[in-house]
Formats: sequence, C-alpha cells, structure tokens
Amino acid sequence: MAQNLDKAENQLSKVSDFAYLRAVDGSGNSVQLSKADIARILGNHAEIMRAGGVLIATRESDGYPRFRQIDQAASYKNQAVGVAIFEGGHLIIVAKDEAAKQWATSNVSGGNAAKGREAALADFAGRSNTDTIVTTLGANAPAAQYCRGYYPSNVEQGDANFGAGRWWIPSAGELFTIWSHLLEVNRAMAAISGTALDRGTWYWSSSELSAAYAWYVNFYYGYLSNTYKTYEYRVRPVSAFY
Repeated sequence: MAQNLDKAENQLSKVSDFAYLRAVDGSGNSVQLSKADIARILGNHAEIMRAGGVLIATRESDGYPRFRQIDQAASYKNQAVGVAIFEGGHLIIVAKDEAAKQWATSNVSGGNAAKGREAALADFAGRSNTDTIVTTLGANAPAAQYCRGYYPSNVEQGDANFGAGRWWIPSAGELFTIWSHLLEVNRAMAAISGTALDRGTWYWSSSELSAAYAWYVNFYYGYLSNTYKTYEYRVRPVSAFY
C-alpha cells in the first residue's frame, strides 16, 4: 500500500475490498483508516441519528457545514451558526435568533394543504411549506418572509450554505422536535451566545389547519394548538443546509 500513497485518486485501481483507506486529519495530514476505524466512526454517527443528539453547527474556513460537540463551543463560537438536532433520521438546524411576527396579515390560506393534529405532527416539510407561503402570500406573510430573509450575523447575506434563502419556518413536526430537545438546545445556545428558546411563549409552525388557522406550539407545556394567523407570536428560523 505504501507505494500507492502518492498516487492521484484517478490513478488508483478499483477494488471490491480494502485493508485501509486514505484520509486527511484535522491538521491536513494524510492518514490511514482501517475498516474497523471506519465502522467505529460511522457507528458513532449512526447512534446519534438513531437516538437523537444535539450539536453545534458551524461555518468554517472552507465555507461548508461542520458539526461540533457542545464542549468544543469555546473554540468554535465565532464560527457557530446555530444548533443542530439529529432525530429520527431528520436534521434540523435551529437559528441563533428569533422574532415576533404575524403568520399572515389576514386570515387566508398560505397555499399548503390543511392538516389535522396527527398530520401536522407528522409534517417535516417546513422548507416546502415556507416556499409555498412566500409564493402565495408574498409580503403578507411576515413570519415566512422573516425566515426566508434570515441569515446569521457572522456570515454574508449571499452565503451559499447559510445565507438568506436557506432558512424557513419549522413545520409542526420540526417544531415539536425542537421542543423535545429544549433544555439541550438552550444549553448549546448559551455556549455560542445564541438567543434561548423562550419556555413561556408560543412559536409558529408553517403547518396550516385551515385558511384562517395555523398550528403553533406552547414551549412550556409542549402543547400543539392552532390559532388565527393574524396573531403575533415568536418564530425561529431553521435550516438543514441542503
């Protein structure tokens, strides 16, 4: 294997099995990973995906997303763009900021299919919900417009991964997932100087019950309810760095 370490990737032979893979460590040095190493690394990440986990989401020097453990916050605080939740195969990035906004300026449909309670809790389509709301209501959708125009203060507005247009109103399923990790998320927010989620208030989702009503979640009780879209409640942008 040693004689192949200096070859370009396109000069190497294709095989169906291997003893080692070449990789690059955090300092840019070439290293060897055995199959056991790879299984351990993937297994650790798979456990986070299965059991759920909260990490810090960062934008580092290459411009791409990275995830760091909360105890690394002191080293990556300036690069942090939010808090990541891995739950049930879903990735949700919770923004560091929020605002109080009306869902809509009048009680009209945002263009999404009406959902009852069970369907709302199963709704993880916040991104497409928000796209539809913005297309349908335009400037008459303050919460959606806020999330769609949001970007963290430590990145440029046009950033390809983290800039404006990369964030949305969480769906009811996404919002309830955030609430279920509330204490962990707020600990991570404190570590990166983000705004804590408020346990004493309600947060909008992008899921609709009807033309006049949208779903929202009480962050003290974890209670999913619905109300008129013209009322003003908190909205917290989310992303997944798709």
